[in-house]
Amino acid sequence: MKKILVVGSLNVDLVVCTPALPREGQTILGRSFDKFPGGKGANQSVALARLGAHVTHIGKVGLDDHARLLRKSLEEAGVRLNGLLEDSSVQTGVAFIQLADEGANTIVVIPGANMRLLPSDLDPFIPFLRQADFIAIQNEIPLETNLKAARIGREGGATVLYNPAPYREGSDQICPLAHLIIPNEIELSELTGLPVTTDEQIESAAGKLLEKGGAEAVIVTLGARGSMVKERKGSTFFPAVKVKAVDTTAAGDAFIAGMIWSLSEGKTLIDSVRVANQVAAYAVTILGAQPSLPTREQFERFSAQLKK
Repeated sequence: MKKILVVGSLNVDLVVCTPALPREGQTILGRSFDKFPGGKGANQSVALARLGAHVTHIGKVGLDDHARLLRKSLEEAGVRLNGLLEDSSVQTGVAFIQLADEGANTIVVIPGANMRLLPSDLDPFIPFLRQADFIAIQNEIPLETNLKAARIGREGGATVLYNPAPYREGSDQICPLAHLIIPNEIELSELTGLPVTTDEQIESAAGKLLEKGGAEAVIVTLGARGSMVKERKGSTFFPAVKVKAVDTTAAGDAFIAGMIWSLSEGKTLIDSVRVANQVAAYAVTILGAQPSLPTREQFERFSAQLKK
């Protein structure tokens, strides 16, 4: 079984469900409040483990109730936690999420302990980085830590996948070290400085990003419109699976995990993106980040129903 290493964030999501997102200066009454385990890195780790992958997570939390909630979710999914570090001087990361009835959301992240995951914290785990088959990184931890993880992983022969979310200045330094770059439209525009209003513009911007370094492909997630793969030999657009969206919070993480899982099973990139679209589609039908991530059995039943 391929070894997958996720280096990334762990947050607790504080979710308010509302009829619609409030306008600036507007006060509205919410429908409900929930607390879920989340964070881009942790979501990807949980999704991978539930699908049956061998995954280890490296990240940092505080010493608080939020950390205990995250640890429990990761353990129950089957994620290996020998890389989970604790810092008593800072709180665990949290995300404040407003979720409208039609599925749209706004998110504000307070990184907390995530930004204390320093490059030096990776030193005890260098053997894991060198032995991994796949390494997934995102932008909710320090860029310097991502750079170190990507360099060591690439030197060791791992396939490095970079999700530049949220976009931060300096993200373009990591792109040349990644084999696969997975931005959404906004992040693609921020990375390249190009417009992404039309399919042609998205394809052009992805091509520019591909030219910047050693990436084999740029995979752009397009929300309800699906996704696009830009390789040096050409581009392929994939329509989204049609479902009723309840909560899109972890859709991108579900997509990335589904793609990595499929690649680790020996499938091609194109076939893996098809799988990723389906995993993401499943995730948006359920409220909450990690509660929405399917087990392998749940995904296989869902996928079979789509073929009927």
